[in-house]
Amino acid sequence: MIDEVKDDLPELLNHITTLKKSSWDKQKREYMCESKMKVINFDKIPKAYNRGKGWSILPKSNDALYIDVKGQWYFIEFKNGSINSGEIYKKLFDSIVMLLDEKIIPDIQFVRDNINYILVYNSNKYGKVANYPARESIYRYTFERAEEEEKLFDIDKFEQYLFKATHTYTPSLFVKNFILPKEREEGIAVEN
Repeated sequence: MIDEVKDDLPELLNHITTLKKSSWDKQKREYMCESKMKVINFDKIPKAYNRGKGWSILPKSNDALYIDVKGQWYFIEFKNGSINSGEIYKKLFDSIVMLLDEKIIPDIQFVRDNINYILVYNSNKYGKVANYPARESIYRYTFERAEEEEKLFDIDKFEQYLFKATHTYTPSLFVKNFILPKEREEGIAVEN
């Protein structure tokens, strides 16, 4: 996220960190990406949003929010183990509700036109079907060789209904399809 975008952020969203730090898995003590691109640490937003409201429940949130130079927004969620679709959906809806309620975004049409959703998952730790190592190995090899995105967890059902676009990426596809293009867009030196 470039400085001009960061400078225009409302106070609620002023929790800047790197994409790398947003990808930190506390339980497994590892990062899911190494990018130093600046993002909003969206995990900090629910506490700030709840402050003074007296609610006993804390909204769920996505890990990061990135706003690009063209004004497109990207919610990013990192999953390094088991994935609960219900939890993902709650994070999607709660994140949007917080932005709408705080009038950071004008309406749901803004979401459909400008906000994208990316789920980055560790394909080595997520089983799509019963654990058959040979089948999983062949499946993973095929998708990695094709370098294609695989739409998982029914995230694609939210495309155009709730988000402009949705993506489910492995960490390597996340680098190829999101990080590298955005770093080029921002003029960040790309390290290979």
